[in-house]
Amino acid sequence: MKRILLPLLLLATFNYALGQRLKNNLGSTIGYIECGRVKSRLGSTIGYIEDGRVTNHVRSIVGYYDQNRIEDRIGFTIGYFDNGRVKSSSGSTLGYVKNGIVKNNIGVTIGQYENVDELYVALYFFFFFYNKIK
Repeated sequence: MKRILLPLLLLATFNYALGQRLKNNLGSTIGYIECGRVKSRLGSTIGYIEDGRVTNHVRSIVGYYDQNRIEDRIGFTIGYFDNGRVKSSSGSTLGYVKNGIVKNNIGVTIGQYENVDELYVALYFFFFFYNKIK
């Protein structure tokens, strides 16, 4: 029984980790977020999202977040995440993150995600991929 259970558990963990993927608008994998670690499509660590901080691969701070506010590394508010909407500090909509789809400010799909917290998706696109959700 143990010989069967351990491989099944490892397989389930591996499949869940792969399921935490971020994709571009064509459906190609562009990255992963696993336990706060941001990874490239090839699996190398490019940053971290944890404990209210967004850091690069060497853990230098690139920004901060709470449940809805996004700040730059100096602590100035640069955006908000509100019920699936990513807004600039002035309140204009930069993009949308909802139901597995990431859209820009005019509603064009720019990405997709699976099994990743919506706030983390917004932070990924804001800091690591599309630079402020163009």
